[in-house]
Amino acid sequence: MVTVLLVDDDANALNALRELVGQEGYKVTTAADGRDALRCALADPPDVVISDCSMPRMDGLALMREMRRNRVLANVPLVLVSALVTPPPDAQLAGFLRKPFARSQLLAILRRVQTQ
Repeated sequence: MVTVLLVDDDANALNALRELVGQEGYKVTTAADGRDALRCALADPPDVVISDCSMPRMDGLALMREMRRNRVLANVPLVLVSALVTPPPDAQLAGFLRKPFARSQLLAILRRVQTQ
């Protein structure tokens, strides 16, 4: 079973994502910010991470940089989600979704990263 780590400081958004991804048969773990996500991912590496960009303590771009520096997490696909931030062109991402996004967009990215 594919494990997806969802990261968002907005509990409502996190719960909605958990419901959506879980209904598709993925195993879901969650974190409230980038620091918590990094700790969780190091303890039990997920198959893919979906993270909000704008969060306190460690934002999504900082999470991406830390993941890419770590040999255990360097190749874990990361999808960033944001209403405000656009990732830099050299960001090492499996995908980027602008909020609000369609369910089909997220599921298409998850299917794509599973086959890579």
